[in-house]
Amino acid sequence: MFQVSVVIPVYNVGQFLEEAVGSALIQPEVGEVILVEDGSTDNSNEICQKLCADFEKVRLLTHPGGENQGVCKSRNLGIREARFDFVAFLDADDWYLPNRFGKENILFENPDIMAVYSLSAIRFPDGREELFGCKDNLIEMLGTNDLGGVYCHIMRHDIILGHTNANTFRKEVFEKVGFFDERLNLHQDTELWNRIARNFLFWPGELNKPVSVARRHSQNRITSKSKSSQLKLLFVWIDNIGLSNMYPCEKDNFIYLYSRAISNPINSDFLRKVIFHTFLRLCEIFKDRFIRNFYQSNKVNNLR
Repeated sequence: MFQVSVVIPVYNVGQFLEEAVGSALIQPEVGEVILVEDGSTDNSNEICQKLCADFEKVRLLTHPGGENQGVCKSRNLGIREARFDFVAFLDADDWYLPNRFGKENILFENPDIMAVYSLSAIRFPDGREELFGCKDNLIEMLGTNDLGGVYCHIMRHDIILGHTNANTFRKEVFEKVGFFDERLNLHQDTELWNRIARNFLFWPGELNKPVSVARRHSQNRITSKSKSSQLKLLFVWIDNIGLSNMYPCEKDNFIYLYSRAISNPINSDFLRKVIFHTFLRLCEIFKDRFIRNFYQSNKVNNLR
């Protein structure tokens, strides 16, 4: 029987928490909901305790001393403590839709399938929604389930496989690939999805409609996205892969993302495009040297 452990990091989300947990508990495939209380200063901890008392499937974990350790450590703690063979995530200010695990229930009957991506939606304060994630069945589109071919397509087209709330994994994936990198305060899901996609084929789940909704509001961590956070992502990604192990398609993706990180803060559309294409061309000419210098200089700074 397919049962999943849903990991929910909790930090100052008291107003949203019951809706998030309720949306997970109504899924018949959910075997447990793991709340990782991350040192909240609002009433989140009290709500977590009430949910544990009210629902047998809800478990509450905390960090030593009840300290705030951040979303990565909270998700990683939840993964390690998960009691079931499949793991999914839900941000505490978001919610699952009723069809969240319908496709996974079928797909994971195949023991060779390790990871599944589905569509999510982003809900903006004005009520507007946008789909988020890869809308294409990559295996069908490419006509192959060759891991290397699919992965390099993802790299060369900078494909975001899915929102944190919309992907499902066998727990053993994390035992083999590793966990969320705790050096990252932002983009940690993107970095981990790339590491997983490098080692395991992501199979398409529900691509016709979203399986979850992410709520945009002023407290979202993604609002802190910056050039610095994007460049740190690139460094951590290379550090985890190993500089000498990078594939040509990964180098292409790095050059694209680096050029975009440098040019994105520029307000003028015209100037931003000029800077982007200038960096892109220069970096392509000296690709290997540039990537090596970028990594080594950041490695020194990181060790300080």
